[in-house]
Amino acid sequence: MKTSLDIKHEFLPEKIRWNHSYSVGKKHIDDDHRVLFDIYNKMVDCLNSENSRGIFAELLSNMTDYSLSHFSKEEEYMRGINYPNIKVHREQHKDYIKKTALYNSMFNTATPPDLYQAVVFLRDWWKNHILFEDIKYERYRREGILKNISDAIKSVATDEGKRGGERFFKERVNIYGAKVADVSAISRKHFGLLADKEKSSVFALCQELFKNGVLEESFVACDWAHRLKKEFVKDDFELFEFWINNYITNWATCDTFCNHTMGEFIDMWPEFIANLKKWTLSPNRWVRRAAAVSLIIPAREGRFREDIFEIADLMLTDKDDMVQKGYGWMLKSCSKPYPEEVFRFVVERKAVMPRTSLRYAIEKLPDEMKKKAIQKQK
Repeated sequence: MKTSLDIKHEFLPEKIRWNHSYSVGKKHIDDDHRVLFDIYNKMVDCLNSENSRGIFAELLSNMTDYSLSHFSKEEEYMRGINYPNIKVHREQHKDYIKKTALYNSMFNTATPPDLYQAVVFLRDWWKNHILFEDIKYERYRREGILKNISDAIKSVATDEGKRGGERFFKERVNIYGAKVADVSAISRKHFGLLADKEKSSVFALCQELFKNGVLEESFVACDWAHRLKKEFVKDDFELFEFWINNYITNWATCDTFCNHTMGEFIDMWPEFIANLKKWTLSPNRWVRRAAAVSLIIPAREGRFREDIFEIADLMLTDKDDMVQKGYGWMLKSCSKPYPEEVFRFVVERKAVMPRTSLRYAIEKLPDEMKKKAIQKQK
């Protein structure tokens, strides 16, 4: 009689690749989940390997043991934040352990477990538990922090400030009406009050602030993300790109985040400029603008000159005025260290370059250069 490992499966369960969507915002918990994913992925490899039943049994035992250790740490954390639904969560852990213990015990019987079925169970359980259950206790912890920030901003907002702020945008914005200086002070104060300044925890809060869609709260998110610049790693690019794609919906948030956080990141790892060039083809206007405004500060300082001109060329005839202003601003910044090069770039392309972009690009050039650049631009 053939066992499940004697039969080659045409379609193996997919492996679980870690990405930011699995992060609950606590490093030690995320690290445990990464280890569990790694064990699971090795079990998937076993399904179509010859003579690997013993290896599979060992991996399943390791996963069960590691899960017990992980659940213990997780439940201790939930008690520490007074999570009200800890009892329900603990029962879910117990049900999981019973199921995996059964699979383990079946290896010592005449009817060993269906390994394919076991792997599918583990895949579905861990994905659903992390994405829909674990996130609940971190959301509970974050809700109090987010409410305090929101209340603080609302306390200094005015109807006049709201009306005045809305005039700066063509698109609809959700705005409380607080002064930028007041928001900065609130951001600084509440960052100092954070009991947990671990990067994953802060980034999780930033994501919630972005997701709320309120302009002033997005400024807090931009500030907090940039405060952790010394802890940036290459893998953070995926998260930053996700934020830009999904939560940035106006020029103010785009420029605040990209000038500082993305600009700092690009300074650390210039190879990611290749990704900015890909952004120029995005259907999302704010992603395209981000490709340019992420290089504003390096442009002023004379860095990445060739890349800046290449990005400007890629967006040269873009029809969106926010994108035109974005790359025009990038060229204007570049004109400080390289006035002749920017002048030449504009003159050679002024027949097709949008007037908005051209006007932005030449704003800081000497008057004589401006006159020549603007000729026949009616």
